[in-house]
Amino acid sequence: MTKNANGYGSVYKMHGNRRRPYIAAVTVTIDGKRKRKALGYYENSRDALAALSAYHNQPYDISARDITVAELYKKWIAWREEREKGKESNRIYRITFNKHCRDLHDWRFLDVQSIHIQRLVDSAQSPKTAARIKLLWGLFYKYAALLGLCHVNAAAIVETPTQPKSKLHKPFTDEEIAELWENTNDGGAKIALILIYSGLRPSELATMKTENIHLKERYMVGGMKTDAGRGRTIPIAEKIYPFIAGLYNPNKPRLFRFSNYQGIAHEWKMSTVPAVQNHLPHDGRHTCETLLDNARVAKKTIQLILGHAGRDIDDTVYTHKTRQQLIDAINMI
Repeated sequence: MTKNANGYGSVYKMHGNRRRPYIAAVTVTIDGKRKRKALGYYENSRDALAALSAYHNQPYDISARDITVAELYKKWIAWREEREKGKESNRIYRITFNKHCRDLHDWRFLDVQSIHIQRLVDSAQSPKTAARIKLLWGLFYKYAALLGLCHVNAAAIVETPTQPKSKLHKPFTDEEIAELWENTNDGGAKIALILIYSGLRPSELATMKTENIHLKERYMVGGMKTDAGRGRTIPIAEKIYPFIAGLYNPNKPRLFRFSNYQGIAHEWKMSTVPAVQNHLPHDGRHTCETLLDNARVAKKTIQLILGHAGRDIDDTVYTHKTRQQLIDAINMI
């Protein structure tokens, strides 16, 4: 036992072979009675003493901080669902927590340290899963801070593996684009051209609402996935205007009869055009970005059209672009 000044608290080491044998404990008053309460369980006495010091630097309600990781997750996911219902990311977070964070479910949340999250990340089978684990824990700590449970994000210093550049997607070549134009009666070819000359994600095109299509003004409003992508202005290029106008029906809720990516995928699979068969729907978006870059369109304009967030300091400051500027840019390809 580590002896401290009276009233400061103590550090004990429990008997037996334990992963975290050290206890940091203080005496508190609960319902008028003095009781000894553990601040947490630690792998070594140094960490236990640090927890004791942190408690005295900023005292807190110990009983409210006994929440386990699983209990905090239930509170957090319910809170998130209430604020952002139906988001696809919520489903991904559930899978990530239930499948990849099981080892820490029963731990007291405040006992989790960066090294424990790092172990979860290191055991992930892919860089994408590793990144999702770190992101999830970062969201836990933000929520815990709102509840007054902690002031430090232990996930912030966790390292994730570098994701290799995807080789899954490839832009359409000029010859393939020409082949698409020669087969505009083919449903898959028509969708490919719309994706190429709009930069839309396939799922964004599938869910495009009629009320968000402004034919006269040559733009649509839509997008998803990121803050920069949602609710953005999507210019309608002159080359695909006849397709959008032909599909547009003010009496129908959406541009297409289907409402999800599966509908796009089905049309794509049914196509008999080789240029379509040799690509994936998302390749249209990659092609749009490539064509805009080849046309020397400004980086910020490309980001606004595609709904990408800026990655450097100058790009994070919103650069105002008028709707007409976006339309002029898409018409350059």
